[in-house]
Amino acid sequence: MLTKYSLLLAAAGSALVAAAPSARSIQGPCAQISQQYMQNVKADRVPTFPGALAYECLQSMPFDPKRGAAFVEDVKKYMQWQSNVDVLNNPPTSYLSPPVDIWGGLDYLQQQATDNKFGNQFEFDTALSDLFISAKDGHLSLLPCSYMPFAFVGHESLVSISSDGLQLPQIYTFGDAKFLKSNPDAVSPIVAINGKEVVSHLEGVSESQSFQDPDARYNNVFLSRFRYTNSDQMLGAFSFGPNGMWPGSAVYNLAYANGTMSKSEVKAVVRKNEFQFVDGKALYESYCLPASNTTTSSPSTATPTPGESTPASSTPASQTPSSTKKPAPTGYPKATIRDDNNLISGYLLSEPGLEDTAVLSVPTFGVSNIEGGNKVVSDVAIEFIQKAVDAGKKKMIIDLSANPGGDINYAFDLFRLFFPNKSPYWSTRFRAHEAVRLIEKVGYSQGPQNLIFASLVKVGFYGLKTPSQDYTFKSLEELYGPHNVLGANMSTANSLNLELISSEEKPIHGYGDIKSKWMTPPFAPEDILIITDGACSSSCPTFTEMMKYEGVKIISFGGRPQYGPMQAMGGTRGAQVMPAETLMTITTAVLGITAGLELLSESELQQLKALSPAEESPLQYGLLQVNFRDAYSKLDKDNVMPLQFVYEPAHCRLFYSLDNVLQPATTWSAAVNAMWGSGECVAGSRM
Repeated sequence: MLTKYSLLLAAAGSALVAAAPSARSIQGPCAQISQQYMQNVKADRVPTFPGALAYECLQSMPFDPKRGAAFVEDVKKYMQWQSNVDVLNNPPTSYLSPPVDIWGGLDYLQQQATDNKFGNQFEFDTALSDLFISAKDGHLSLLPCSYMPFAFVGHESLVSISSDGLQLPQIYTFGDAKFLKSNPDAVSPIVAINGKEVVSHLEGVSESQSFQDPDARYNNVFLSRFRYTNSDQMLGAFSFGPNGMWPGSAVYNLAYANGTMSKSEVKAVVRKNEFQFVDGKALYESYCLPASNTTTSSPSTATPTPGESTPASSTPASQTPSSTKKPAPTGYPKATIRDDNNLISGYLLSEPGLEDTAVLSVPTFGVSNIEGGNKVVSDVAIEFIQKAVDAGKKKMIIDLSANPGGDINYAFDLFRLFFPNKSPYWSTRFRAHEAVRLIEKVGYSQGPQNLIFASLVKVGFYGLKTPSQDYTFKSLEELYGPHNVLGANMSTANSLNLELISSEEKPIHGYGDIKSKWMTPPFAPEDILIITDGACSSSCPTFTEMMKYEGVKIISFGGRPQYGPMQAMGGTRGAQVMPAETLMTITTAVLGITAGLELLSESELQQLKALSPAEESPLQYGLLQVNFRDAYSKLDKDNVMPLQFVYEPAHCRLFYSLDNVLQPATTWSAAVNAMWGSGECVAGSRM
């Protein structure tokens, strides 16, 4: 039986086995891959293929201009929900990414599709995907149909290493880095890739990443053991393409400082456990056409997804936890306590200089796909904090390295465990467009008696409060506005009602029926330190920002090889992701219930139908989601500038040393020395 997708990637990254085409009489790259696939399966080998051949197969998929134009039109229906679509077109000068005209880009691509300007489906999908990625918002994501058959993997993974954490780093292959300490003369840093200076080339690769901060994007190019909760992403974007997509080259020629050269070939693995297609047309029919248009089985839509911070039920269905505990992550000491899935772990340190330090490692807030996940991590955090206090620990490090976000309740709850006497501050706005007004009208027309009340509360459409939690909106007019904010119609600043969303399954201590575990903070804010690598996204910035308001300091690691500061929260700082499926479910439910109860007029019903995406998309896709809410700083009294566009450097920055790369836990001692000891920060980075 074939291994799962993540195991395929791991095997491909370590021992790429590709059967050479043995039947040149077979016409077409897809047919060649099908034959190689079956040969590998019969030989009980992991099926892998030359990346160039898979790329040719994708380019052989036909393009239907009418269907492509209709798909763009449908995408526009979702874009009205994208909270920052207006500001993206004219961001503040402090924003480190270029402006993006989403509406103009979609209009252009729709016209190009109508005029049949795309040679194949893959070319069309790439143009559309590039527009989404250019927004640098991890909550705004599209995995189009032609990106679903293959994941592309390079043979080499790279790492960025500073001699002491302060000097500018150099680039090595991960294989060479492991010999740097024992035999440094045997290895050499990379100086060029495919004839281009190495840093310039890698900064180009980093542009395929959706982080809003360029240092966070750059970090994601490299292999990182901090990403142990998502092994599919551990290899880094240089090796694992942009999330497994075509990297733009079939071969990488690496030039080293000592004058030697090496070659790294891109391979492809299938994202599903099967591949039997005679040509690109068959592949198109299976992966791109809606299920009602084809008799072939529709492909799995499982795919690596960006971090989520959503009160909506947008995460996968709950799964039963594994009966066996996952192995501890590589490069970490034995944990004092950890959950079975490595979602959270605590360490009571004893090394010289760290005797009074405890470390809470929180690699993700995404826990909803594990049965009882929120309660599990909350219980572990409570038990560990108590153990740290009982052991006489005076300092607490919270390691958020590689944290992609996740469940917002978890972020609120963890904050309350450290500051039980403080109310979580969460200020958001959403675009005040007509579709959301009509849905909100249904919610406020009946209140808790509404048949879809629970669903509307769950996705944040109803029962909302002011950011200070001191007032509950009583009418559509109070909440909706609209207010002109930076040239866009936006809602009144609002927050989730913590009393409503706190539950036994998703606790927020001190809210609902969940009592606080203690009444005073277990650690003083000046004795808490947060570590990030800039990838902190979604609910991770929500937690980090709240901690920062209380005086907690933050240190960031890595980034581009240049002196100066680096942002700690470099991923999306949007407040709530909204998957297409959730929007479709809510819209369909509202249309269904209002037709019977007459909560909307006939003209309003027709208007909502016109503004809603098609019940069946013109093209299949693996993922489509938008950022529903902008988040705002507590210091921004008028709630004007979305945090996505606010530059906030960490209090200190260090580059990764060799020890940090091989043994991630060594970042803890480096951070302690820089922030609480006599150590230095990267020049120009101490704030």
